[in-house]
Amino acid sequence: MIAADLAEREQAGRPIRVGIVGAGKFGSSVAHQVSRMPGLRLVALADLFPDKAQAVFARNGLMADDVLRAGDAQSIARAIEQGKAAVTDDPLALCDAPLDVVVEATGVPENGARIGAAAIARGKHIVMVNMETDVAVGSLLNKRARAAGVVYTVADGDQPGCIMRLVDWAQALGLEVVVAGRGTRRFRTDREGDPDEAFARYGYDPQLVQEQQLNAQMYNSFRDGSKSQIEMCSVANMTGLVPDVRGMHEPSATIPDLATVFSLQAEGGVLNAFGVVELANAVAPDGETVLPNHLDIGVFIVVRTDHARIAQDLGFYGLKMGPDGTTAAHYRPYHLCGIEAPMSIAEAGLYGKPTGAPIGTPVADVIAVAKRDLTAGETLDGSGGRMVYGLIERAEVVRAENLLPLTMTNGVRLTRAVAVDQPITYDMIERPADSFLWSLRAEQDAIFAGAGVAR
Repeated sequence: MIAADLAEREQAGRPIRVGIVGAGKFGSSVAHQVSRMPGLRLVALADLFPDKAQAVFARNGLMADDVLRAGDAQSIARAIEQGKAAVTDDPLALCDAPLDVVVEATGVPENGARIGAAAIARGKHIVMVNMETDVAVGSLLNKRARAAGVVYTVADGDQPGCIMRLVDWAQALGLEVVVAGRGTRRFRTDREGDPDEAFARYGYDPQLVQEQQLNAQMYNSFRDGSKSQIEMCSVANMTGLVPDVRGMHEPSATIPDLATVFSLQAEGGVLNAFGVVELANAVAPDGETVLPNHLDIGVFIVVRTDHARIAQDLGFYGLKMGPDGTTAAHYRPYHLCGIEAPMSIAEAGLYGKPTGAPIGTPVADVIAVAKRDLTAGETLDGSGGRMVYGLIERAEVVRAENLLPLTMTNGVRLTRAVAVDQPITYDMIERPADSFLWSLRAEQDAIFAGAGVAR
């Protein structure tokens, strides 16, 4: 259906006009895939380094004369009128330009807040690849988008979007989703990781790092575990599922054992209760050995049915059943980040529907925890840096304990010392006076009771 509807838009000469903010690994991957799809047209790409954006267009067959440098929205509009593409170093110019969908792929929470709010205010659908922004203020941005008659959505292909596809599949069939999660590959020493050493520690070829425009701090947020905590917090706020414990259990688990490991403790599993988000670690309990038949970069759900025949069929047709015979695990062993993200662009542009979005009041947040002993006066460097890591926690606990969200730690100054592995609270920091992200978060907290942050 999507393919046919996109083909119809192409034949009618009305392709969905797409602008992407960020020409790094994810943004460039989306650009490459969009270039292969009828019915979608990448007309503008914003990056602080316009030459990098220009190179993305060149890699997809556009000559230099086909791509114009644009300083503002009017210049982008003129390029589109001439049948050309535009590059700019001003991401907000995309929000004012004649586009249908803006993709935010910078990974910087402050950028995501500004671009998301501006795109929505100017009637553009927004695909929020920036999970840091989604976890910080996604509930408010989605509320604004719905009021404006546009779509706010996470991206298909990224793990939160892929998990939402599985959740939608199960809920449409009338199955209860009792666990939703993703794989990880976390070794014992990963939390000590330094972004300057992130690629070297895992054997990345320096040329590959440069070619794929990989960001060391972003990559390190995967290695120290913060990124998976952020992504599962996004899933929590889209589904209402909560963490069973702070940071989730993240047990070692192979694919055949998913339904058994993620069962209740009374049945030999790790969970205190169902209705949770979780992580399946591909590394054995020794913290060093990679398990065979692991999930790693894949995603999974555990579903439950109270119908004996349906439970029988789930097992008969190949799903691994849990110990009580009513639960079953369903999974995808992969996710295709930039390749599948255009599906969310298409669904927003064609049907006005999201792949996934926060359902209302946030149920979880990711708190900032000291990665080492920190001293008063130091300035925090955010997720994936040298100073803090993140752990998911229920929103009501975050609020009750006055805990600082990880996604709001970039450039925040400490006013007192914090011991290693101690959560950071609001009364330990100096609140920034000029942060748009912080102003949006204050508005979100005023609207959604129990959003999980100090008043």
